[in-house]
Amino acid sequence: MGIVLFRVDDRLIHGQVVEGWFHHLHPDRVVVADDEAAASPFQRSLMALVVPYGIQAEIMTVQEAVDSCREGAYSECRAMIIFRLPRNVLAAINSGLAIDRLNLGGLHGVGKTRSLYKGIIATEEDILDLQAILKHGVTVEIRSVPSEPALDLKSLI
Repeated sequence: MGIVLFRVDDRLIHGQVVEGWFHHLHPDRVVVADDEAAASPFQRSLMALVVPYGIQAEIMTVQEAVDSCREGAYSECRAMIIFRLPRNVLAAINSGLAIDRLNLGGLHGVGKTRSLYKGIIATEEDILDLQAILKHGVTVEIRSVPSEPALDLKSLI
């Protein structure tokens, strides 16, 4: 029990997460750790609507998610934690969240970007943040859905 997946996906909760990861991992809680979503009643309501019955959705700031994790709020359940961007994960790590493995599932940067893999289009800031996450000893795998083989991010940057 506990946290079964830490994921970066700039679309947060969407079809691949619901149909792929929820069916594969059987979480009973999904936590969106995103300051922007937490501040938007519309985004919070919309995400709560797409989560299947029986799965509790929590949309909170990155710091609130870190605090909840550190307090053991997810130790008695199967939780997924979803971040919008690598910078959010790095902020969480720098605030004391222990992450050993991170799933990079969707990143669609805007402006000057670099395609790292299908569905992973990173800005320079994203790449720097991902490199910093790797330096913290986190294993970062690229995998949109569970049926795909995992690809180690280290082989691409």
